[in-house]
Amino acid sequence: MTGAERMRLLQGLLPAIVIIGAWELGAHFVFDPRFVGQPSDILRYLLDEARRGEIWTDAAITFWEIMLGYAIGAVAGGALGFVLGFRPRLARIVEPYILIFSAIPKIAIAPIIIIALGIGTQSKVAIVVSMVFFLMFYAVFSGVKQIEPDFVHQARIMGANRGEVIAYIVIPAIAPSIFDGLKTSIIFAVIGALIGEFIAAKAGLGFYILNASGAFNINGIWVGVILIVTLVFVLTTAIGIAERRVLRWLPNLDAGQGGV
Repeated sequence: MTGAERMRLLQGLLPAIVIIGAWELGAHFVFDPRFVGQPSDILRYLLDEARRGEIWTDAAITFWEIMLGYAIGAVAGGALGFVLGFRPRLARIVEPYILIFSAIPKIAIAPIIIIALGIGTQSKVAIVVSMVFFLMFYAVFSGVKQIEPDFVHQARIMGANRGEVIAYIVIPAIAPSIFDGLKTSIIFAVIGALIGEFIAAKAGLGFYILNASGAFNINGIWVGVILIVTLVFVLTTAIGIAERRVLRWLPNLDAGQGGV
């Protein structure tokens, strides 16, 4: 690691160090840690929970719900957005219905989904799909509509078939929109899984936090939150790495993103 990289890492960690330090001192001298927690106590509780191992089962269940629902929602929403982007007449018929369904608050229909599918994994996956589908649809749909028709026409004139047009013009053109949708969707996928687990579940990080809240276990609540934040960070970082590798032909990608 170069000196510049170490400096950037320190600059990134400095705000977190200041906040945690102020929190630790405040728990000693300003407020009651029983109500807001204390970093040192939370860390000890996290290590105890990690040694017991049960929390890893909850984390694995939530991770599976997120990834399965995320994959289904992203593929289905992206595919529909791709098809309707090239079918404007069909889009004019279908898009208003998609808009209506996307406007329905997912937290309002989550109990209906759970009643229909039960309190197991299936209902949480369905809620995640409902969160991700519309985001990916609009990301891809908007990306397709922004493609310059002249590029497609010129490629056809030069003898490119449909597959070559899609592979060499359409996919590169909408790739940034796809990754924008993927990055936004992962946050909502996590929210969807937690909503389902808060309403009714037998396991998962949302279930773990709910139990800790019922027992007035502030350290347990923070441990659940820390694991969720860590999960989001890992997933968004993985998507960011994939984006930089796939879109390395774009100029100043890192500068435009501000980093991941």
